[in-house]
Amino acid sequence: MRLKQTNNGDLDRGVADGAMSEQSRDTPVWVTREPGPAYLFFGAFSGRPELLSRCQSVIVERFGPLHPDGVSPIYPFPQTRTYEKTMGKGLQRQFFVLDEPQPQDCLADIKHTTIAIENELRDTGTFAVERPINIDPGIVNDCRIILASTKDYSHRWYRGKGIWEELTLIYQHGAFEPLRWTYPDFRKPTYHEFFAKLRRDLIDRNLQSKP
Repeated sequence: MRLKQTNNGDLDRGVADGAMSEQSRDTPVWVTREPGPAYLFFGAFSGRPELLSRCQSVIVERFGPLHPDGVSPIYPFPQTRTYEKTMGKGLQRQFFVLDEPQPQDCLADIKHTTIAIENELRDTGTFAVERPINIDPGIVNDCRIILASTKDYSHRWYRGKGIWEELTLIYQHGAFEPLRWTYPDFRKPTYHEFFAKLRRDLIDRNLQSKP
Protein backbone atom coordinates (compact mmCIF):
# COMPACT_ATOMS: atom_id res chain seq x y z
CA MET A 1 0.00 0.00 0.00
CA ARG A 2 1.19 3.55 -0.77
CA LEU A 3 0.01 7.07 0.04
CA LYS A 4 -0.92 9.41 -2.80
CA GLN A 5 -1.66 13.11 -2.74
CA THR A 6 -5.16 14.34 -3.69
CA ASN A 7 -6.03 17.58 -5.48
CA ASN A 8 -6.61 19.40 -2.19
CA GLY A 9 -3.20 18.39 -0.84
CA ASP A 10 -4.43 15.72 1.57
CA LEU A 11 -2.91 12.28 1.65
CA ASP A 12 -5.11 9.42 0.51
CA ARG A 13 -4.54 5.68 0.95
CA GLY A 14 -4.28 3.61 -2.18
CA VAL A 15 -2.98 0.24 -3.34
CA ALA A 16 -0.38 -0.55 -5.90
CA ASP A 17 -2.85 -1.87 -8.47
CA GLY A 18 -5.51 0.80 -8.08
CA ALA A 19 -8.70 1.20 -6.08
CA MET A 20 -9.60 -1.23 -3.28
CA SER A 21 -12.24 -3.78 -4.27
CA GLU A 22 -15.69 -3.81 -2.69
CA GLN A 23 -14.89 -7.21 -1.15
CA SER A 24 -11.75 -5.80 0.49
CA ARG A 25 -13.70 -2.90 1.99
CA ASP A 26 -16.16 -5.30 3.60
CA THR A 27 -13.47 -7.54 5.11
CA PRO A 28 -12.50 -6.64 8.71
CA VAL A 29 -8.88 -5.59 9.08
CA TRP A 30 -8.68 -6.71 12.73
CA VAL A 31 -10.37 -9.76 14.19
CA THR A 32 -10.54 -10.10 17.98
CA ARG A 33 -10.90 -13.37 19.84
CA GLU A 34 -11.50 -14.49 23.38
CA PRO A 35 -8.40 -15.89 25.14
CA GLY A 36 -8.35 -19.46 26.31
CA PRO A 37 -9.18 -20.20 29.94
CA ALA A 38 -6.62 -20.36 32.73
CA TYR A 39 -6.26 -22.28 35.95
CA LEU A 40 -7.57 -20.35 38.94
CA PHE A 41 -5.54 -20.76 42.11
CA PHE A 42 -5.72 -19.55 45.70
CA GLY A 43 -2.49 -18.84 47.57
CA ALA A 44 -3.39 -18.94 51.26
CA PHE A 45 -0.95 -18.17 54.05
CA SER A 46 -1.37 -18.19 57.81
CA GLY A 47 0.43 -18.82 61.08
CA ARG A 48 -2.24 -21.39 61.94
CA PRO A 49 -1.92 -24.62 59.86
CA GLU A 50 -5.48 -25.66 60.72
CA LEU A 51 -6.77 -22.55 58.94
CA LEU A 52 -5.09 -23.68 55.72
CA SER A 53 -7.02 -26.95 55.93
CA ARG A 54 -10.28 -25.11 56.58
CA CYS A 55 -9.54 -22.78 53.70
CA GLN A 56 -9.15 -25.73 51.35
CA SER A 57 -12.52 -27.13 52.42
CA VAL A 58 -14.29 -23.79 51.91
CA ILE A 59 -12.74 -23.31 48.46
CA VAL A 60 -13.97 -26.73 47.34
CA GLU A 61 -17.41 -25.97 48.77
CA ARG A 62 -17.65 -22.59 47.01
CA PHE A 63 -15.88 -23.24 43.72
CA GLY A 64 -15.81 -26.97 43.05
CA PRO A 65 -13.20 -29.75 43.01
CA LEU A 66 -9.48 -29.14 42.97
CA HIS A 67 -7.09 -30.27 40.24
CA PRO A 68 -5.51 -33.70 40.94
CA ASP A 69 -2.15 -31.88 41.29
CA GLY A 70 -3.76 -28.75 42.68
CA VAL A 71 -2.75 -28.92 46.34
CA SER A 72 0.80 -27.74 46.92
CA PRO A 73 3.14 -28.64 49.76
CA ILE A 74 3.10 -26.20 52.66
CA TYR A 75 5.90 -23.69 52.12
CA PRO A 76 7.50 -21.41 54.72
CA PHE A 77 6.43 -17.83 54.02
CA PRO A 78 9.15 -15.13 54.07
CA GLN A 79 9.08 -13.13 57.27
CA THR A 80 8.30 -9.50 56.41
CA ARG A 81 7.27 -6.46 58.41
CA THR A 82 4.41 -6.01 55.93
CA TYR A 83 2.48 -8.93 57.40
CA GLU A 84 4.04 -9.41 60.83
CA LYS A 85 1.98 -6.67 62.46
CA THR A 86 -1.41 -8.02 61.34
CA MET A 87 -0.67 -11.74 60.91
CA GLY A 88 2.16 -12.55 63.31
CA LYS A 89 5.24 -14.71 62.76
CA GLY A 90 5.82 -18.24 61.51
CA LEU A 91 3.58 -17.87 58.45
CA GLN A 92 3.13 -20.74 56.00
CA ARG A 93 1.84 -20.73 52.43
CA GLN A 94 -0.20 -23.32 50.51
CA PHE A 95 -1.77 -23.21 47.04
CA PHE A 96 -5.10 -24.68 45.96
CA VAL A 97 -5.88 -24.91 42.24
CA LEU A 98 -9.33 -25.55 40.77
CA ASP A 99 -9.75 -28.43 38.36
CA GLU A 100 -11.98 -26.52 35.93
CA PRO A 101 -10.21 -23.76 33.94
CA GLN A 102 -11.78 -20.31 34.30
CA PRO A 103 -12.10 -17.17 32.11
CA GLN A 104 -9.04 -14.97 32.41
CA ASP A 105 -11.12 -11.94 33.47
CA CYS A 106 -12.56 -13.65 36.56
CA LEU A 107 -10.26 -12.24 39.24
CA ALA A 108 -12.26 -9.17 40.31
CA ASP A 109 -15.24 -11.24 41.43
CA ILE A 110 -13.01 -13.97 42.86
CA LYS A 111 -11.02 -11.50 44.97
CA HIS A 112 -14.20 -10.21 46.60
CA THR A 113 -15.19 -13.79 47.41
CA THR A 114 -11.82 -14.58 49.00
CA ILE A 115 -12.08 -11.46 51.16
CA ALA A 116 -15.41 -12.76 52.41
CA ILE A 117 -13.88 -16.19 53.07
CA GLU A 118 -11.04 -14.59 55.06
CA ASN A 119 -13.59 -12.82 57.26
CA GLU A 120 -15.61 -16.00 57.73
CA LEU A 121 -12.55 -17.99 58.78
CA ARG A 122 -11.50 -15.20 61.14
CA ASP A 123 -14.89 -15.40 62.83
CA THR A 124 -14.60 -19.15 63.46
CA GLY A 125 -12.36 -18.68 66.48
CA THR A 126 -10.45 -16.33 68.74
CA PHE A 127 -7.07 -15.37 67.32
CA ALA A 128 -4.23 -13.32 68.72
CA VAL A 129 -3.75 -11.48 65.42
CA GLU A 130 -5.94 -9.13 63.42
CA ARG A 131 -5.76 -11.14 60.18
CA PRO A 132 -5.29 -14.86 60.84
CA ILE A 133 -5.33 -15.84 57.16
CA ASN A 134 -4.65 -14.18 53.81
CA ILE A 135 -5.96 -15.64 50.54
CA ASP A 136 -4.44 -14.41 47.28
CA PRO A 137 -6.31 -15.51 44.14
CA GLY A 138 -4.53 -15.66 40.82
CA ILE A 139 -4.47 -17.33 37.42
CA VAL A 140 -1.82 -19.34 35.59
CA ASN A 141 -1.82 -19.98 31.86
CA ASP A 142 0.77 -20.93 29.28
CA CYS A 143 2.76 -17.70 29.50
CA ARG A 144 2.14 -15.92 32.81
CA ILE A 145 0.94 -15.85 36.40
CA ILE A 146 -1.30 -12.97 37.49
CA LEU A 147 -2.31 -12.06 41.03
CA ALA A 148 -5.28 -9.95 42.16
CA SER A 149 -4.87 -7.07 44.59
CA THR A 150 -6.96 -4.40 46.29
CA LYS A 151 -4.05 -1.93 46.03
CA ASP A 152 -3.13 0.24 43.08
CA TYR A 153 0.49 0.62 42.00
CA SER A 154 2.46 1.59 38.88
CA HIS A 155 2.92 -2.00 37.67
CA ARG A 156 -0.74 -3.01 38.18
CA TRP A 157 -3.75 -2.48 35.96
CA TYR A 158 -7.34 -1.97 36.99
CA ARG A 159 -9.65 -4.96 36.45
CA GLY A 160 -12.77 -3.36 37.93
CA LYS A 161 -14.86 -3.48 41.11
CA GLY A 162 -12.01 -2.07 43.19
CA ILE A 163 -9.53 -4.79 42.12
CA TRP A 164 -6.17 -4.49 40.36
CA GLU A 165 -4.10 -7.20 38.71
CA GLU A 166 -0.36 -7.74 38.73
CA LEU A 167 1.80 -9.65 36.29
CA THR A 168 3.86 -11.69 38.75
CA LEU A 169 5.75 -14.30 36.71
CA ILE A 170 6.32 -14.73 32.98
CA TYR A 171 7.16 -17.99 31.24
CA GLN A 172 10.09 -17.80 28.85
CA HIS A 173 13.21 -19.80 28.02
CA GLY A 174 11.52 -22.90 29.39
CA ALA A 175 10.83 -21.63 32.90
CA PHE A 176 8.91 -19.12 34.98
CA GLU A 177 10.90 -15.94 35.56
CA PRO A 178 10.31 -13.17 38.13
CA LEU A 179 10.03 -9.49 37.35
CA ARG A 180 11.49 -6.51 39.19
CA TRP A 181 8.41 -6.22 41.45
CA THR A 182 7.71 -9.93 41.96
CA TYR A 183 7.03 -10.85 45.59
CA PRO A 184 9.96 -12.60 47.33
CA ASP A 185 8.09 -15.88 47.83
CA PHE A 186 7.04 -16.05 44.17
CA ARG A 187 10.72 -15.99 43.24
CA LYS A 188 11.20 -19.42 44.80
CA PRO A 189 12.02 -22.31 42.41
CA THR A 190 9.69 -24.53 44.44
CA TYR A 191 6.75 -22.33 43.46
CA HIS A 192 7.87 -22.36 39.83
CA GLU A 193 8.07 -26.15 39.78
CA PHE A 194 4.57 -26.46 41.21
CA PHE A 195 3.04 -24.10 38.64
CA ALA A 196 5.06 -25.47 35.71
CA LYS A 197 3.24 -28.82 35.99
CA LEU A 198 -0.11 -27.05 35.92
CA ARG A 199 0.96 -24.93 32.97
CA ARG A 200 1.88 -28.04 30.98
CA ASP A 201 -1.38 -29.73 31.90
CA LEU A 202 -3.39 -26.67 30.83
CA ILE A 203 -1.67 -26.61 27.44
CA ASP A 204 -2.43 -30.30 26.89
CA ARG A 205 -6.01 -29.80 28.03
CA ASN A 206 -6.60 -26.88 25.69
CA LEU A 207 -5.12 -28.81 22.76
CA GLN A 208 -7.43 -31.74 23.45
CA SER A 209 -10.48 -29.47 23.56
CA LYS A 210 -9.84 -27.97 20.12
CA PRO A 211 -12.07 -29.35 17.33
